[in-house]
Amino acid sequence: MSIARLIEIDDEVRAKVASSDLDVKEMEYCVLSPQTELRSIVASNPNLTNQFTKWMSTDIEPSVRAAVARNSFLDQSVILKLSSDAHISVVAAAAENPVLSADKLDELSTHRSYIVRTEVAKNPSTSSTTLEKLSHDSEWGVRSGVAVNSTSSKELLKYLALDSVGEVLISVAGNSNTPMTVLEELWSSSPATRSTVIENPVCTEIFLKSVYEAALLPKDDQDETWDDDIRGDTNMRQSIARRSDLSNQFLKVLVLDPSHYVRRDLANNSVLTDEFLSILALDPDEDVREAVVNNPNSSQESKAAAALLGIPAMEN
Repeated sequence: MSIARLIEIDDEVRAKVASSDLDVKEMEYCVLSPQTELRSIVASNPNLTNQFTKWMSTDIEPSVRAAVARNSFLDQSVILKLSSDAHISVVAAAAENPVLSADKLDELSTHRSYIVRTEVAKNPSTSSTTLEKLSHDSEWGVRSGVAVNSTSSKELLKYLALDSVGEVLISVAGNSNTPMTVLEELWSSSPATRSTVIENPVCTEIFLKSVYEAALLPKDDQDETWDDDIRGDTNMRQSIARRSDLSNQFLKVLVLDPSHYVRRDLANNSVLTDEFLSILALDPDEDVREAVVNNPNSSQESKAAAALLGIPAMEN
């Protein structure tokens, strides 16, 4: 490949350049490329050589240096040096990297830029002491970063569940460390968190069933004239149908949901067994039957039954 030649960077090229299978010669081409995007992509390669890392750590473009700083496969000394870069985006990228020590992350937690502090708050290598400090940060984005951190304690999440900013509450609602009692409180006190709460793997099936039953009821602006497909809170029921941890008893209820949108999402669920897919294969709605045909868990018999009744792709 000629270094002077520019190439079109599509998804296939991005995947190849970032792959650990990238040939050294091709890696060198990317490192020396005049295309900033290509250099940024190769900077994330897990097998970036020491020599190439050295060159790219001083690249003229901050986006390239930031990509190097974000690479968790590189030696900690490289990331440590970039954490003192003159450009905020590079420092923030370094603060995102889990290879940094807890001491260095604690130092960065006092950085003047909330962007850097937010990345520290989200970093799983940040100590509990530093996270506790950041949970009181004046910027809600930093507090939200603590709330999404997979290492944040239950006590810290309970505290952040009392935050006055909705975005922080949504982050708490999505953290798998958040206690069920806190999720129930958020469900009641902050409606904006509900779609996130319902997707949290911590949710018990007892809670999910109660939500599902309530979601079957017509909304305040709906009456009996509304079609079954859109009556009640179908969005909430669809979210439940997409979960991967439902019992057979609950699934037997969901396959009979009055809305085909819910049944379609259930038929798309990759954990659904043919026991239920065979039922949905006979669904009166063609979109549900098409989902059955496309589900890898469907037996040939279920696919044939669904196809025999007709699916959109066949009609087209």
